[in-house]
Amino acid sequence: MILRLMRPLFTADAVGILLVTAALGVLPSGIAASVPDIIDTQKLFLVCLAAAAVGLGWSKTQRNGIQASAGIAALGLLFIWILGARLTQPLLDLFAASFSTLKQILPAIRSDSPIDTSAIQEAWAVIAAASAVLWARLQSWLGGFNTSTAVNDTLIRSLFWVLIHWLVSAWAGWFTEKRKALVALLPALTLLTLVTSYSERRVEHLLAMFVILFLLMGLWHYRTHTIFWQKNRVDFSESLPVDIGLSVILITLTFTALAAMTPSLSWNDIVELLRRRENPAAEMLGVQRPPASPRPAATQQPSMPREHLLTGGYANSEKIVMTIRTGELPPMPNEMLPAPAPRYYWRSVVYDRYLLTGWGTSTVSRQNVPANTPLLPGLLNDYRLIKMDVHMLQPEGRLFWSATLFSVDMPFTAHWRLRPTSDLFADQMVLMQADMFSASLEAVSYHAEAYVPTPTIAQLRSASTEYPEAILDHYLALPHDIPARVGSLALDITKGVDNSYDKAQAIETYLRKNYPYDLEVPAPPPGQDVTDYFLFDLKKGYCDYYATAMVVLARFNGLPARFVSGYSPGSYDAVRAQYIVRELNAHSWAEVYFPGVGWVEFEPTASLPMIDRQSEEPSISPYPQDQESAARLLTRFRLERILIWLSPVIGLIVLVYLYYAVIQPWRLLRLEPALAIHRIYQNFYRAGRPLVGAWERSGTSSEYLDTIMEIANELEAGSRKPFDLLKENAADLTRIYQRSLFADYHAKKQDAVRAWKRWSHLRRQLAAAKMAAYWMKFKKTKASSALRTTQ
Repeated sequence: MILRLMRPLFTADAVGILLVTAALGVLPSGIAASVPDIIDTQKLFLVCLAAAAVGLGWSKTQRNGIQASAGIAALGLLFIWILGARLTQPLLDLFAASFSTLKQILPAIRSDSPIDTSAIQEAWAVIAAASAVLWARLQSWLGGFNTSTAVNDTLIRSLFWVLIHWLVSAWAGWFTEKRKALVALLPALTLLTLVTSYSERRVEHLLAMFVILFLLMGLWHYRTHTIFWQKNRVDFSESLPVDIGLSVILITLTFTALAAMTPSLSWNDIVELLRRRENPAAEMLGVQRPPASPRPAATQQPSMPREHLLTGGYANSEKIVMTIRTGELPPMPNEMLPAPAPRYYWRSVVYDRYLLTGWGTSTVSRQNVPANTPLLPGLLNDYRLIKMDVHMLQPEGRLFWSATLFSVDMPFTAHWRLRPTSDLFADQMVLMQADMFSASLEAVSYHAEAYVPTPTIAQLRSASTEYPEAILDHYLALPHDIPARVGSLALDITKGVDNSYDKAQAIETYLRKNYPYDLEVPAPPPGQDVTDYFLFDLKKGYCDYYATAMVVLARFNGLPARFVSGYSPGSYDAVRAQYIVRELNAHSWAEVYFPGVGWVEFEPTASLPMIDRQSEEPSISPYPQDQESAARLLTRFRLERILIWLSPVIGLIVLVYLYYAVIQPWRLLRLEPALAIHRIYQNFYRAGRPLVGAWERSGTSSEYLDTIMEIANELEAGSRKPFDLLKENAADLTRIYQRSLFADYHAKKQDAVRAWKRWSHLRRQLAAAKMAAYWMKFKKTKASSALRTTQ
């Protein structure tokens, strides 16, 4: 009795409704994970159910989609108007007042007395006042989109999300009646994907939505076919729901596992682009940015990175911070004269935003980089690859490297202003635009590889001034309220200079000659521009002042420049062949961008020697490029990325193979032999229809076989390829099928197995025959076109 009552709950339509309900439950839960201060999730779920019911009910009427959409949207707007302005009680008061006023009409007519409408006016005044307040808040909130200023109005934001859920759920309800799973859930899935991707919250809700979508697609596909079969009185097996159910579940689990394990590289790039841009819309809608704790790099508080040099004795401290080996020079005994060691700067932070009183950075994105993963998807030509073995004696939680970082043998966190392109074969000009703010690493020792530019003076002087847009956006910007005398000085220093390199060198030389190095300097007065204070008032300073002044003066001359902080080369220990970096080596310097070369270091600080550059390319480089390890690492990285991108295709191929090689024979051969043979023959008929055409109801299997034979003979004559196996397998399968139809013959298991083997060969042979037929048709069409052209 109980099973009989519960049977209607397990029909395809009922299960479909339950799955749609589950999807409407997942949607508000997933949105609430990224927008925590919207209205209660349970209430939002009830709104979704109500909207879906309205959409489902409206789909059963005779109204078209436009009328239904207008009506549903109007209901949604009415609902949020009542909800936002809290008009439930005022509207009830208005109805009560209207009803009481209606009672006065007949007595007023009889007695010719006025009708008292004060109750209606009072009730309407309350409604109008509440509506006006809501409208004013809505206008203020919408104005934030035009001014790019986030207006965080929790009420309006909540009403907006209620309206979005109402429309998305009504859409799902409308197409539930039509059994179109993908169309029904696509808006909800898209909304959840956008919000989850932007906020970097957990993706369990998104995966659950995908599971529901796949199950609905399989379920409604089956239901549509059963309705068609029942309408046309086509017999089908009672075990078909079980077979289809198992197949749908297997496909759902497979694709969900692939979606969970396979990263979407191109989508991540799009999301990072959205995060890097100021996005008041996301803030106004309450979509939270990724958690702040993993983003220590995103501070905008102006600072001078080496201010700590002035206190605590750091400026003269001999305490060793780290040792670095590059392996370019062998260890030398004490009595030997060591060769001069290459000069490298060890960077940790790169700033792009000058904020008058210090430095900050544009918006950064966080990337967890696995060990031995190339940061650039390509090798840099005309650069020297150096290998650094770094040992930190005073760990700072930061990664130190020189020039352009390529890879690290430990997992670390990179903070990017502009992440490297995901194109595995990108042009070098694109690779050089990658812009890292800083990197975090807790390891004490690590091995890193980096690319160091080796330009000659001639190359720098002949460099183009056509800068990439990403470089111009970040590295030419200056505050509008910099004193005018700073700009005038910048142009005076470079007067008469006609190329970027000489301009940069002129600024560097001017600062070194005219401003002595001194750590005993006061801090700039509150609110005063650092550059102006250093150049015209203080006229002395330490590395932060020099580097800041050079970057600002370079930008006034149209040279993209940036402020870099880290450590100077330190001292070189020839006996142990290592650089020893101490606290007193803490340093800041300037870098200028040259198209075709990249970022080039300049040393404006007077206490350190200038950087020597080669005047011309040496015939034999003293440090030959050794890119073999980088090339191997990049090759492995590219193969991994290609495999990741191809994994959905590979998974689909495996899934198709498993279905045809394992699932389909298991489904068929476990049936009663005669029924299995009938199903196998139906597959043969459907596969041959593109060649034969539709089968007339009066046609027989023998006539169908004859047609197949004729077509095979025509293909043999036209393509000169034998189709003997096609004809043999088709004839044998037809004989097995015909014999299973006789009442006096009882089909056996081995007959079904034999039929399956014939069909497994026929599947491939029919595919080859269809390709041959299409090719013959194409040649005939081409020949006919050529003939008409000549005529």
